[in-house]
Amino acid sequence: MKQSNAPSDGNLLPSADVSAGIRLLQNLTGHHAPIYDLCFAPDGTTLLSTSADKTIQLHDYPAGNLQKTLSGHSESVLCAAWSPDGKQIVSCSRDKTIKIWDVDTATVVWSLETGDIAASEVVWSPDGEVIIAAVNTVLWVLAPKTKTIQQKIDGHEGQVTCLAWSPDGQWLAAAGEERTIYLWETKRWLPVHIMPGHTQTIYTLTWSPDGKWLVSGAGDKTIRIWDIAVAAQKMMIDSHTHSVIATSFSTNGQLLASKSSDNTVRIWRTATWQSVAHIDEPCTVADAHYQNIAFHPTDMKLATHDEANYSIRIYHVDETSPITQDAKTPTFHYTNAKVVLLGDTGVGKSALSLVLCGQPYRDTDSTHSRQVYTFDTTCIEVDENVQEIRETLLWDLAGQPGYRLIHQLHLRDVSVALIVYDSRNEIDPFAGVIYWVKALQQSRNLDADKALPLKIFLVAARVDRGKVGVGRERIEKFMQAHGIAGYFETSARMGKGVAETAQALRAALDWNTLPKISSTELLQKIKDFCLEKRNKGLFLISQDNLYVDFLGWQHLDPSPQLRAQFDTCVSLLAAQGAFESFSFGNLLLLKSELLDSYASGLINAARNEPDGLGFIPEENVLDGNFDLEKEERIPAKAEEKLLLIATVEKLLRHEIALRVHVDAGAYLVFPSQFTREQPDLKTPAGKIVKFTFEGPVLNIWATLVVRLAQSGLFQLRDMWKNGVMFSTTVKNATCGMLLREITESKAELILFYDEVASDYTRYQFEEYIYLHLQRRTLPDALKRVISLNCHACGYEISEQVIGLRKSRGYSWVACPVCSTRLYFTAPGKGDTKLLQNEWILQMDKTANRQRDKS
Repeated sequence: MKQSNAPSDGNLLPSADVSAGIRLLQNLTGHHAPIYDLCFAPDGTTLLSTSADKTIQLHDYPAGNLQKTLSGHSESVLCAAWSPDGKQIVSCSRDKTIKIWDVDTATVVWSLETGDIAASEVVWSPDGEVIIAAVNTVLWVLAPKTKTIQQKIDGHEGQVTCLAWSPDGQWLAAAGEERTIYLWETKRWLPVHIMPGHTQTIYTLTWSPDGKWLVSGAGDKTIRIWDIAVAAQKMMIDSHTHSVIATSFSTNGQLLASKSSDNTVRIWRTATWQSVAHIDEPCTVADAHYQNIAFHPTDMKLATHDEANYSIRIYHVDETSPITQDAKTPTFHYTNAKVVLLGDTGVGKSALSLVLCGQPYRDTDSTHSRQVYTFDTTCIEVDENVQEIRETLLWDLAGQPGYRLIHQLHLRDVSVALIVYDSRNEIDPFAGVIYWVKALQQSRNLDADKALPLKIFLVAARVDRGKVGVGRERIEKFMQAHGIAGYFETSARMGKGVAETAQALRAALDWNTLPKISSTELLQKIKDFCLEKRNKGLFLISQDNLYVDFLGWQHLDPSPQLRAQFDTCVSLLAAQGAFESFSFGNLLLLKSELLDSYASGLINAARNEPDGLGFIPEENVLDGNFDLEKEERIPAKAEEKLLLIATVEKLLRHEIALRVHVDAGAYLVFPSQFTREQPDLKTPAGKIVKFTFEGPVLNIWATLVVRLAQSGLFQLRDMWKNGVMFSTTVKNATCGMLLREITESKAELILFYDEVASDYTRYQFEEYIYLHLQRRTLPDALKRVISLNCHACGYEISEQVIGLRKSRGYSWVACPVCSTRLYFTAPGKGDTKLLQNEWILQMDKTANRQRDKS
């Protein structure tokens, strides 16, 4: 192998451009085709590289001499990983094999074929006991010591493109085309945390040396930093202008290197997430997923590769270097706190939201859809050339019942909730308050929200119009029972209590826990520009036209680099909810609350359909042929048609509606809006299952019906008010559910079957529903009650008997009257959690595919 050392003054090859503080040490040649993977041995003495030339090469470090070439694959070697002791290497190739190599002898000790699809990624566990290979959507768990396949985990919906073990081996992070990170608990192989956020394929995952942070990079041009303690995103970096394909932490965790298809490698200081250096390095987009960079495990050295010369470059990174040219560019951290104003219609929310945001009082009509106001904006100095902009946004959500299904979708990422109630109602003043408290608590139950502290304040509005009808002692007991942090009596008209409420709101915000975006000044300029467009009455525009208008507004000349930065900023702002990005036509809706108005209008229209059928012909929807207040409509028919298409997509995406095709055409079915009364039902024979739960009942019911209908195992047969029947795809058995609403936020769900339904079919139906309720209801309030009616004689077996039999390991009980064996779990099946990795995950995957296809 040839070895080339850079001159002592740090001058680089003509094709390279780097920042100060980065010095080229070596340029190692030898491969004669593109290089894919790079990784140092655990002790740092050897650098591994894989290539399209079908070989793996091992190089001495720091000398750079070629030690060995591992030849045996018949196609490109995509990825390789060291065993923890450095004695073996595992590799995967386009030849659809996985091979384990003995490093000393350079020979293959185990070769495994992967069938029709090549593995795209392999990683060795920190304890050396297992290897994980990503084969399309399936994770293969391999035991290298016994040369066996221990397990195949089919839990992902899209191809898995990247894997990463946590340093302690407790978690395996996996991600890819699904755009979601799964954290698998490695003792039982269960996906304990699922972290959404990226909007395109994820290409790289990297753990910090201390295991506290996980870094991901994706086709959406962003780097995201995840706090593993709370499984939530803490920072998003948007400075790359193309896909982020590789990341690597320095040994001390103080620097992060990222490689992008924008032909750069950037170095970030992790204390401030400021870009401090860069290397210009060409990158082919076609094979971007397989390219890598690697920091040395003990030295501040970074290995990259020069695509033009098929060579490996070793750089010294000086972390103590003075401010580099990159660091002189101002960096902005942007974060916003979301405050929601909730309550029933007519309690005075809209006027209160105005005065809280510093606007003069005025009489207001009831809010339709939502209004978003800027409550506060501040800017603080984080570090030299690093500023943090903190913006508090107040969301005023409509209180009409028809809007609740939609506004439930906006309760994610809330920092403070102000729940306004009718203080003059002495009989049941807190009815609406309880609903919103439960809805907020249910949102906290979602993985992505557990990290965010939430404070709820109770607000009595319009106290100038009459005395508060609830005693303070009763209020205090209610607050204590429901975890409410404070209480305020206000009058928007008189200004009473407004300043105190605003002060408490500011004090409740914990900015250190909120996720941030690290960006350039351009992001804020684009946001200001879009707000100006919106304020001038422009609601719908193509992204191309928006870019042209922005250039004119800023007096800028067009360039590919600027356009890439502009598109990145727009996608980030859309992800924050500043506006809606349509999936078609490259269109942006600058007034995103219009979607809420149309969606809620459709829900109301479905409820008002004749005969209580709860569905609307999709043709009528797209023609705008349904009742909606004139002031809520877009007057231009062509624009309204586009908005209606986007509204239907939103309803289907969030599983509020289901698209059903019949001979007459497509219908949008709203399970929560059926008012047709149910027929009389006889008490079912066999196992009777009853669930009680708390949370936003109609949202939980609607999504459950939709997911079951799209699961692949059950087909929708009939529906009525709070009831639904499904047919199984095998043997045409009937499974059904009845919903009984106890209060606005508490309900009971009863499952029933016909005599054709087998024990295992009932088990699948019940367990899938139970898992759905576990995900979406308040965990401490979910209860399952089981009783059995004998098929032969009708004798009812009590829950106590079933519980005692279960505690002794039985799955059945004998009827004391006729001795018929009655099963209360599926006969012959194993642990439910193991089954969830099989058919339950498969049902979820099928339901998600059907949802996304809609």
